[in-house]
Amino acid sequence: MKLSLSGRLVEKSSTQSAMPVTDFIRLAARYGYDAVDLRGSQVNPDTPSAVFAELKSVLQSTGIAVFAGQYHGKLADAAEEARFVEFAAKLADLGAFSIRMGAQPPVLKRAAQLVTPLGLRIHYQMHTNSPFETIDGAAKVLAEINEPNFGLVPEPANLALAGLPFSRDMFEPLHGGIVGVHVQTLVVSPDGANALKLCDGREVRYTRVPYAENRHTPFAVFFDALREVGFDGYVNELEPMPAEGELENVVREAAAFLRPLL
Repeated sequence: MKLSLSGRLVEKSSTQSAMPVTDFIRLAARYGYDAVDLRGSQVNPDTPSAVFAELKSVLQSTGIAVFAGQYHGKLADAAEEARFVEFAAKLADLGAFSIRMGAQPPVLKRAAQLVTPLGLRIHYQMHTNSPFETIDGAAKVLAEINEPNFGLVPEPANLALAGLPFSRDMFEPLHGGIVGVHVQTLVVSPDGANALKLCDGREVRYTRVPYAENRHTPFAVFFDALREVGFDGYVNELEPMPAEGELENVVREAAAFLRPLL
């Protein structure tokens, strides 16, 4: 497996990043990551072609690959579809592996069809309060979309939030449908500092903790389960933006924790 660093770590908002994307790529290279996950705050359909050219040069000089780009939209009409394909073509020119979208299944299916000629994939991170909240539910929707270049990205924190059990055969229903992995570290607890809703309306609370302090998430079982279904792709570190002055520590410590699991 290969380790990727997500731009979420430097994302102030959906439109603003805490550092230039070229510096983010160099940050990933400095700590031994193999790839980057570029968020919409870093590159998007409005990003000038000159910026893409600069990114391509930095990627080549650092040897960093692009796990994914991100697109926000519903492909509502022909004009938006054309805009999406133009953006996807620029990502493909960077050598991107996939594009992350958070849309409804019919939109995901159409997006996968549109990027097929570019050799790209479309993926959806398995997330609470979505059609892909559980493994069985995700397998059903995956079959409904039924596009060879559409796949899912499981993530242990959201699986834990959904109350799913971890086992070596947990991903068997998704065999062949996993195109990447996201990882972040949090602990589910009744007195957690944060809360979210599940599809059935239940509230779940959680607190973020460093990887080294997480005694609740069975990361080793999670990665064993990925191996059981033959996954050997990108594992994307997905922590949100840390406190000021902590970015490099988080990037370094995440790599040190995750790399042995790969």
